[in-house]
Amino acid sequence: MTAHFYFKIFNSIKSEHEAKDFAKLELLGLFGKVAPIHNFFDKLSKKPLKLFTSEPIRIQDIITTELPYGKIQGYYGTRDRLIDITKLVKRLAYIREIFLVTESKEKVEKILKQIFPDGSIDKNVQFFEKDGNILFRFITNQYFLEKSQYISKLSRNKKEINMNVDILFSHLFNNNYRIPASSTLSIGKRLEDYFAIREESSLYLNHYMHPYKGKFHPKMVRALLNYIYPEDKGKVLDNFAGSGTLLVEAGYLGLDSLGIEINPLSVLMSNVKCHSVKIPLDELKAEIDNYLERLDNETKALIQFNKGQTLLIKQSVDFSKIKEESKQLLKELRKRNGFGNNEFVIQEIIIARELLQNKLLKNIRSKNITEFLLLSLSGAISDISRRTKNDFEKVLRERINDLYLRIYLFHKLNKVLNINVGDGKTYCGDTRNMEEIKGFSKNGFVDAILNSPPYSTALDYIKNDYPQLILLKLVNSMEELEKNMMGNPRINYDKKELLMLVKDKEKDPLKISDLAHKYVSLLLNNGRQDAGLRVYKFYIDMLYTLKEMNRVMKKGSKCAIIIGNNHFMIDDEYVEIPNGEVILEIAKKTGFKEDLIIERDLQKTSVGNIRKESVIILKK
Repeated sequence: MTAHFYFKIFNSIKSEHEAKDFAKLELLGLFGKVAPIHNFFDKLSKKPLKLFTSEPIRIQDIITTELPYGKIQGYYGTRDRLIDITKLVKRLAYIREIFLVTESKEKVEKILKQIFPDGSIDKNVQFFEKDGNILFRFITNQYFLEKSQYISKLSRNKKEINMNVDILFSHLFNNNYRIPASSTLSIGKRLEDYFAIREESSLYLNHYMHPYKGKFHPKMVRALLNYIYPEDKGKVLDNFAGSGTLLVEAGYLGLDSLGIEINPLSVLMSNVKCHSVKIPLDELKAEIDNYLERLDNETKALIQFNKGQTLLIKQSVDFSKIKEESKQLLKELRKRNGFGNNEFVIQEIIIARELLQNKLLKNIRSKNITEFLLLSLSGAISDISRRTKNDFEKVLRERINDLYLRIYLFHKLNKVLNINVGDGKTYCGDTRNMEEIKGFSKNGFVDAILNSPPYSTALDYIKNDYPQLILLKLVNSMEELEKNMMGNPRINYDKKELLMLVKDKEKDPLKISDLAHKYVSLLLNNGRQDAGLRVYKFYIDMLYTLKEMNRVMKKGSKCAIIIGNNHFMIDDEYVEIPNGEVILEIAKKTGFKEDLIIERDLQKTSVGNIRKESVIILKK
């Protein structure tokens, strides 16, 4: 019994290059060898698909709707028998639909129970029968997860989410011939019109719970995970966890995950993203209501205190201390950015913080709920510092409601998707020495690693987080945090010490890498000393990081490193520093073997700091 598989790529692929590399790569990991489909007409004009092209089925109308850009529209593969395709439906990132054709005399429902027991007919599964042949159509989880971003955009409450989820699950089955509204229409656009937009959503569900610059693209992370670790169970690591994208995606795939991140606010983001979808909704809603009621009472009492009135409401915090602290914090915030002269807003924030961090809400039993509310508070601080002039408590309520509805939406979707979410935990620590972190001291316990190190001219990750870090007391020393962050463009390293090190053939940690010295010398010898020393320091940090990665990985396991090339101006021309090549050389010298290298052009400006990116896949 031959089973014919046709994999249709997402219509929203950014480029043919990305479709070719990552869609094929993840299919190689999860399915095996496949051949490209340049045009689905080639397959529709031949058996077995041709059997389903006549009325009333007309499968061509379904397959050719919203085809992807580029000359590869999908992939084709066969099996000599039917297989369980649950993993394909639940894990594939760049494939939107799977079409499976086979001959069988058994009932469709019995076959479906064998190959995809979690399937829900007319929600993520459709089938057609013709002359002893059955054609199944499966919609991958990734489609519903991505498109849910528009449900979050348009839904103001649970009732609207319920209605819009029903629309999402029926859209690909009922709206095949629908003409979407004009892209310029600003009023009256319906949810189905948003579904037709060709873009790769990346801020859906718990992927967006707090602003963060320079985050991973979830779809690429998922595809790479499918290649480097296609197993059902295991533990994966991102030792540059950032806001936790890898951990969220690993959770969606049913894998457990670990993160290492030096910025405590990023640690909070990552943990809330992973843990919040596992909080019972009723418990979360009750604690939110309790918190907001207490906060409202405390704020009313604060207003009375500032007016010199007798307090009619018993407060839980010392307003005199709050007033004193707010003045100090205002001075601190003015060093970089902040809240102008609005001392009262800072007082409100302190109260909101104290209700959580000092456990004045003693009946919040769950640490996960406390962290959910604390991250909501951090997001509200970010909003009022850069995006809005609205009242603080109003902004906080709106943010908490938005995040709660995202968690509610996940639970609603998951009634059909049946994702058994893996456990994720991020630790605050330094990737260059993970032995100091509890649980990372033993060797060979991680099944795979996927990360994206901060480049030698990285984004200023602290700039946007500064108000939250200060107001929420998440760091003891901002100076120490900034000094210890890899690739931090704000830090001026000890130039004299680095220059001595780069010239000392005995003490130089990078003496193992000729390429590192080649490009560092190029910058140093052409008037770009600061750039050269930053690049040199970055390569040293990556050397220590790679050694630690090798230590914690199991033998035979794989890791993927996403790294961009830098471009520096020398004599009125941009000179490229191929970080990928240097990292690969250092990795090989520390015990890794090359598995696969993918080179990508970034869709940014034609000149600038980062224009090309390498995906380096290594094996221990």
